[in-house]
Amino acid sequence: MKYYMHVNGQQMGPFEESELMINGLTPNTPVWADGMASWIPAGQVAALSYLFAGQVPPYGGQPQQPQYAQPQPQYATGQHMPMPPTNLVWGILVTIFCCLPFGIVSIVKASQVTSLYNQGQYAEALEASKSAGKWAMWGAISCVIAAVLYLICVFLFVGSLGAFAHM
Repeated sequence: MKYYMHVNGQQMGPFEESELMINGLTPNTPVWADGMASWIPAGQVAALSYLFAGQVPPYGGQPQQPQYAQPQPQYATGQHMPMPPTNLVWGILVTIFCCLPFGIVSIVKASQVTSLYNQGQYAEALEASKSAGKWAMWGAISCVIAAVLYLICVFLFVGSLGAFAHM
């Protein structure tokens, strides 16, 4: 099981049990893991009691339990998730060269990615990024289809003019 912990007012983790002591875990260090209702001192977590064998936690009665927020999604290295691509360039290119309606929707979705990410709504930012890319792709595909249909019509018209001229 992986644990998060607060050391000197800073959230750290996630850590394997074997890494906790190396990173400054004490019996009083607040820890949290999936399945735990709230942050509690490590000395009160039954699964971690073997780490403190022979140590007596210096509580003087009931321990104070500071309130901490649940951990944010992080990589194992402790870094936050990277911002998803906005796909704004594709939306602009589709708007200029291909299909105005699809391009505008793509630009609107792309402009939402950064603000959602900065608000800590990573899943919504990722969805907006995918949606912006999808609308840009459909705009480009519709442009290709329109160009093919245009060329077919031009060849049919030129061919019919040639047949009409030989009469």
